Amino acid sequence: MKQYKAVLKEAEASLSVSGQEIRVASIVMEELFGMNFAKLMIYGEDMMPKEDYEKFASVIERVCHNEPYQYVLGEAFFYDDYFTVTPDTLIPRNETEELVEFVLKNENDLGLTAVDIGTGTGAIGLTLAAHWKSNKVIVTDLSAGALRTAKKNGERLGVNVEYLEGSLFAPLVDKEIKADIIISNPPYISEDEKHLMTPSVLEYEPGTALFADDNGLALYKAMIRRLSDVLKPGGRVYFEIGFSQADALKEYIGSVWPGVVVQVVKDINQQDRILHFTWGEYSD
Repeated sequence: MKQYKAVLKEAEASLSVSGQEIRVASIVMEELFGMNFAKLMIYGEDMMPKEDYEKFASVIERVCHNEPYQYVLGEAFFYDDYFTVTPDTLIPRNETEELVEFVLKNENDLGLTAVDIGTGTGAIGLTLAAHWKSNKVIVTDLSAGALRTAKKNGERLGVNVEYLEGSLFAPLVDKEIKADIIISNPPYISEDEKHLMTPSVLEYEPGTALFADDNGLALYKAMIRRLSDVLKPGGRVYFEIGFSQADALKEYIGSVWPGVVVQVVKDINQQDRILHFTWGEYSD
């Protein structure tokens, strides 16, 4: 048996040699055994039980081979809760937490209908539902597997939302649903940007949830064109976008819906991240 501190240092060294972030060792140690920094200061010289060591070492070994620790553990922390993640879903990102925070600050809880398009784990829609009392939340996804994961997360969080399977606005059109709020973090990475992605993302996260045609803009444009089918006049749209996409999307929105005022918000890293606007009543 080895001390917790020694095991942690050993794991950090293995991760470093493998080109992974060494902080993962501390995260896994805390998630598996509740051994956070404070507890390590007190109990770090205690011996780790053999079965715990084997469990911890197995996780670290898989991470060293590029598997994201969230997939290994089967969950990821987002905003203020844990979400089940599977190979059918992307791992929720910190930048998306900023989108949720922005929507919560800008939308009233007055019985509005909000739709999360391409929900994946449900991170956006379910988190909003957990913080609203009156607004109705609908989440959609093209992937049946992703929607199953979202439903599990909804049950875990104890929120009541509607789950619809289908591509972009199709399930809303089928049910003649008109929303007050459309939120989406769709696939927006261009195939040309694959070289910028880490091996763990390319090897393990679902490509269909990452990449889009037309320099990553295809799904945004498809939704923008059909806003009149699903959004009430005066409804709001919130997109998470790639850092270099704001100008092209603003130009496209202006060409389809002249007069719409588009605003872009930067994330904590000062990169363009949230594009939002209020949609008026227009004729095609």
